[in-house]
Amino acid sequence: MDKLFKQRMKKLLQDDYENFEKALLQKPVKSFYLNPLKKDVISHLEQRFLTPHPYIKNAYFFDYDNYPVGKHPYFNCGLYYIQEPSAMAVANCVDFKEDDYVLDMCAAPGGKTCFTANQLSDQGLMIANDINKLRAGILSENIERFGIKNTIVTNCDPVKLEKHFNNFFDKIILDAPCSGEGMFRKLDQAIKTWSIDKINECAYIQRKLIDSAYKMLKNDGILIYSTCTYSLEENEEQVDYMVKQLNMELLAIKKQPGMTSGYQNDKVVRMYPHLNKGEGQFIALLKKHDEESKIGKIKLLKPNINKEQLDLINKFYLDNLKVKIPPLLYNSNNHIYAILPQFPELKGIRVLRTGLYLGECKKRRFEPSHSLALTLTKNDVKRYYDYKADDKEITKYLHGETLLGTNQKGYGLILVDGYPLSFYKESNNQIKNLYPKGLRR
Repeated sequence: MDKLFKQRMKKLLQDDYENFEKALLQKPVKSFYLNPLKKDVISHLEQRFLTPHPYIKNAYFFDYDNYPVGKHPYFNCGLYYIQEPSAMAVANCVDFKEDDYVLDMCAAPGGKTCFTANQLSDQGLMIANDINKLRAGILSENIERFGIKNTIVTNCDPVKLEKHFNNFFDKIILDAPCSGEGMFRKLDQAIKTWSIDKINECAYIQRKLIDSAYKMLKNDGILIYSTCTYSLEENEEQVDYMVKQLNMELLAIKKQPGMTSGYQNDKVVRMYPHLNKGEGQFIALLKKHDEESKIGKIKLLKPNINKEQLDLINKFYLDNLKVKIPPLLYNSNNHIYAILPQFPELKGIRVLRTGLYLGECKKRRFEPSHSLALTLTKNDVKRYYDYKADDKEITKYLHGETLLGTNQKGYGLILVDGYPLSFYKESNNQIKNLYPKGLRR
């Protein structure tokens, strides 16, 4: 590690520095939280390799050497989200209301988004953004796998969202880009790229994002500010700016096991690997107070499918499903989405996902999406095959192979222990594999 980094950390931690340095030599800790949209998940997992998280409900540490849950078919079914345990604490620090409008400004890969979106009802709204095209794609895939319907995924500089959302959001998550000091144990790249110049560059970007978040928050709205770094420039000094320059109220965070106070600040949270079962993290909650701020007018997204498209969708649902077509449908170049009444129109913003992606209207037919499959159950479809997680058919299907059928002509659902994995299409006793090629293994 850089000598200057060590000097700075010794000044910050003083007598506790040796314990911190020893902790960096230990193996990283792995954890996940369960998808609340899926029932009875924990009973299907090998609990001898799991340890319950001390304060996050339905979250667990796991022994990844003996139980690599990321390689299990249950992962592909969206039964859980694998997230670094300290990062998991960020969204857990806030009580979200069912009808909250929430923005995750720098959302990829999506752990905080999925955790939050599942606490919102159909009256709520989640907008998840990432500036990086590749990371925004991964964000969209993770939301798809979790079967989330109330979320819009965008790919832009978060500052560009200001023109659409003036004093709009109840809560904003700003997990700001940072120097990554808290990831030294987990990522060698974080050590190699560390420098004071990087800290200053990140602090500059963070300040711009904070100003932008402030403009998009409602009066009495809450900003959840977090980083995975230790530097004062990126943490407590940013909080001081929000309190002194933006007149925001710093809210106290209840200290949970492994959390400690910030530097000369008892209301914020710091998490260190020698005190907490996880990596480094900083968290602060701030409330906006600006009674003169007025909510800007939002142009809503309107359903726009034509009769031909609706007929194709109707036919698919009648032939293959036992559920009703969602009431509000939006067409984007023949790609059909189920939207909610409160969804905003985002002209000029690159949108990757607008609610639940149902599928594509092609010539004389409707092709269902993988997203739709992951929201269904065996009771929602007219045909299905339900396999055990360790059945060879599931291994073959995840590889992209065709399976032998029983002459149930049409679309159906491949299930793993009752949980949806993918659509298939059967004809002539052949189960055509519809698992997305980019996800096959």
